[in-house]
Amino acid sequence: MLKDLTFSEKSAFIHITALSLLLIFTLATIWPFFSGFEESILVVKPLWVALVIFILIEIIGHSVVAARNNKEANADSDERERLIVLKSNYYSSHLLGFCLIGYLLISMIFQIPFLSIYFVFIIFVVAEIVNYASQLILFRRGV
Repeated sequence: MLKDLTFSEKSAFIHITALSLLLIFTLATIWPFFSGFEESILVVKPLWVALVIFILIEIIGHSVVAARNNKEANADSDERERLIVLKSNYYSSHLLGFCLIGYLLISMIFQIPFLSIYFVFIIFVVAEIVNYASQLILFRRGV
């Protein structure tokens, strides 16, 4: 499956994989909060572990892909690639803004104090997954 992808598509795939694992790890970390253990959401240490794992996956994945596609990795992006990145940034930035403003409004309307960095972090991760997934779709679709 990965053999017929371009370098940009492989890069987007690595980002999606690393971000998905980061999201799963974060959701597993805060799951006790939803079971009634409110103290679990106040602990930020697992978030640092998740970020280190994410960075390692990104570094290793991109190093392997760049080593195998050295010529394509060093090439400048063309107009089509820049257009795809702009479109995907448009989608993810709107999702990010809508979710953050919605989260803050819900917190104010129901007078819930600003709960945790985890919820904001999850919103950022989901927005980036949408960014790279839309890049992958737009690359495959031929925009």
